[in-house]
Amino acid sequence: MSDWDEGEAYADESARGVSAVLAEAPGRTRVGSVGDPMEKNGDAEIQNAARLAALRRTSLLDTPPEEAFDRLTRLATTILRVPVALVSLVDGDRQFFKSCVGLTEPLASLRQTPLTHSFCKHAVASGEPFIVSDARRHPLVRDNPAVSELGVIAYAGIPLTTTDGLTLGTFCVVDGSPREWTEEEIEVLRSLAASVMTEIGARRLAEELRGLSTDLQTVVDARTSQLGRAEERWRVLLQVNNAIVTCLDREALFEATAGALRGVIPFDRAALVLDDPVDGVFKVLGVAGPVPSPSMIPLGTEWPRRGSRSGWIADSGQLLLTPDLRQDPRFIEHAPLIRDGILSALSVPLRAKGKVMGTLNVGSGEAGRYGEVDSELLLAIADQVVLAIQNMLAYEEIAALKRRLEDENLYLQEEWRAEAAFADVVGESPAIQKVLANVRSVAGTGSTVLVTGETGTGKELVVRAIHGLSARKDKILVKVNCAALPSGVVESELFGHEKGAFTGALSRRVGRFELANGGTLFLDEVGDLPPELQAKLLRVLQEGEFERVGGTKTLKVDVRVVAATNRDLESAVADGRFRADLYYRLNVFPIAIPPLRERLEDVPRLTRHFAMMYASKMGKPIGTIGEQVLGKLMEYNWPGNVRELQNVIERAVILSPKGRLELGGSLAASGAGTRAKPSRTLEEIERDHIVSVLESVGWRVSGERGAAGVLGLKRTTLEARMKKLGISRPV
Repeated sequence: MSDWDEGEAYADESARGVSAVLAEAPGRTRVGSVGDPMEKNGDAEIQNAARLAALRRTSLLDTPPEEAFDRLTRLATTILRVPVALVSLVDGDRQFFKSCVGLTEPLASLRQTPLTHSFCKHAVASGEPFIVSDARRHPLVRDNPAVSELGVIAYAGIPLTTTDGLTLGTFCVVDGSPREWTEEEIEVLRSLAASVMTEIGARRLAEELRGLSTDLQTVVDARTSQLGRAEERWRVLLQVNNAIVTCLDREALFEATAGALRGVIPFDRAALVLDDPVDGVFKVLGVAGPVPSPSMIPLGTEWPRRGSRSGWIADSGQLLLTPDLRQDPRFIEHAPLIRDGILSALSVPLRAKGKVMGTLNVGSGEAGRYGEVDSELLLAIADQVVLAIQNMLAYEEIAALKRRLEDENLYLQEEWRAEAAFADVVGESPAIQKVLANVRSVAGTGSTVLVTGETGTGKELVVRAIHGLSARKDKILVKVNCAALPSGVVESELFGHEKGAFTGALSRRVGRFELANGGTLFLDEVGDLPPELQAKLLRVLQEGEFERVGGTKTLKVDVRVVAATNRDLESAVADGRFRADLYYRLNVFPIAIPPLRERLEDVPRLTRHFAMMYASKMGKPIGTIGEQVLGKLMEYNWPGNVRELQNVIERAVILSPKGRLELGGSLAASGAGTRAKPSRTLEEIERDHIVSVLESVGWRVSGERGAAGVLGLKRTTLEARMKKLGISRPV
């Protein structure tokens, strides 16, 4: 039996099957003639491309045979009594069979053949049925290898055409013997081909539905992912807000910010940079990283506006994403960042009230580390950081005002307690009236004043009068006694210091110049100012600016300086102990207060003033002051000036019976003398006294039996006085 005979299986009811098929057949189409052209639907390449696209939409390319098509081809072999029925599809230059009923080996090779060996190509090319009764005599196929090698003699193929006229392949039957095909048989083939196209259409619709379902699922997944990211973003922002909103300290704020960032944006370095509009720079408020290194940019580093990342962001208002710092030499921060191992950086603006107040920055040791998602998240976090910074700055301003008020109140209380007895300048002598006239002349000018006079003449009263008559009278008057402070403390006292500036500097301290901003600074005993501080004082007087000890930020102040001294500064300048330029800057308007011995006519008035003051304080009314008492007081030389007179009267009030002031031994106890001028100055007396005490204790300064204890002074104070008076242990 031949290969074709093995495929023949005829059903007894085949005639009934033909009738059923014909009943469902579509309208008849003309059978193509032998000479139809190979292509009549346009360019072959365009047709092939369109055909391939259509087949791909059905998912039929390069897939196994289809059971649905096999049912139709088996039906064709039964109805038409042919051994072989095929469903072929054309893809480019090949045809392949989705159903091959009746083929046996070696005919199985027909499952996929080149288009050159195909009978089907003629139906595909023409779009019409291709009918061959005897292939050996047919001019289009008689030389086809299928005729000579496979024994294909009779062939009938119906094109599988889509509704838009595109032919995908054929539904065909093959016989090994010559055969005349009837019109009814062609109609059966048409009906079966239409069923194949219905199945292909169903496949296409199913694929389209699957595609739509996939697309819809993709959209749903994308939206779900987007909502998830949005939820995660809000969760992160809430965590950041909770972490930093209560931080009112700069260091704590940045630590909290860095901690919040670490959980959402990977970084090897993070930095918070704030604008300093006073100095026109951007200052590094905080730097953090998993592993600190010596090359890390230090806190307080200042970047100029021009040429820096922060300056660029402030000017443009945009974020700055740099995938590789090595490829962008525009900004001055990049070189130190690269030395620190940072290769990529992302910086976003901190915006407040339409202005950029700083930048929030992250950096990574991996180039190209940051992208659009990181940028969006860091921008959102920056908005939270701005709110925290505004809270912090407001708190700092309030705290600074509170500290200033507390300091001013403390100073005022101390000054009122210390100088309550000097409510007014008492005296009617021409000498003191001249002083008061000078005070009235210079008070309203704002010029620097140098008040000179011996100890106890009332220099501080004159300074207070100058301040009280000036435009700054409603501001604070701050006093600094340059002689009472050790040399190592004077600088910190005047200019303040930063935390950690020296051992014991546990917190930042505001200096007297800063405290007196807008008011008056009284430099008492300015002649005792150490030489190393005289230049710094001169700078403040000339330019109104200075730096705290241990600080780098230049502070500007508006302070009126009034200085006082009991020294001969001209001699000190000549000896090189006092800067000439500072002396001339202080001595803009000198006021010399005469000693009490040169205005003895004021003694009676001063005596009554002090007597009434202490009598009221002690509850011992003094009704009269005898002429004899006043006579003794006017005969005294008063080396201690008004302060000595005050002490004498206080002691006399204590010892006097009610109603009458008596000196008793008060004047003698104070060191009574004649009207002759003393042969030695108070400084010489002080020096001799200190030397005497030192010699008595074997030149021991500190300790229980040291000179400091005997004199009732601190060791540092005694050492400062010894240095000032030129006292040193003999060799």
